[in-house]
Amino acid sequence: MKIKEEKRGDVLVLFFSGELMGGEETKAFQERIYQAIQQGMVSIAIDMKDVKWMNSSGLGMLMAGLTTLRGSGGDLKLANASERVRRPIEIAKLNKILQIFGSVNEAVESFASGG
Repeated sequence: MKIKEEKRGDVLVLFFSGELMGGEETKAFQERIYQAIQQGMVSIAIDMKDVKWMNSSGLGMLMAGLTTLRGSGGDLKLANASERVRRPIEIAKLNKILQIFGSVNEAVESFASGG
């Protein structure tokens, strides 16, 4: 998995690509979350458009990031998730906890609107 990023106001947008399978990428993702929190960036949107596959370890990685951010007064939201990425989230019924938006702009705007 590769991660690119950009800041949009108070929101950090992470662009994931490849396969979300846990492992080494989990540590890198958690470290980036901690860095963002230290920089005062507690609102993170993840663009999943280029994620080809996600297993339960990848899902666990996202949930750990969500828990860390919410513990710091922030949130994590997903955008552009394909059916292959949505399915494990929905099977685990985590779509009740983890918000998924149709676009990065919608996810970023939802932070401002409190949604």
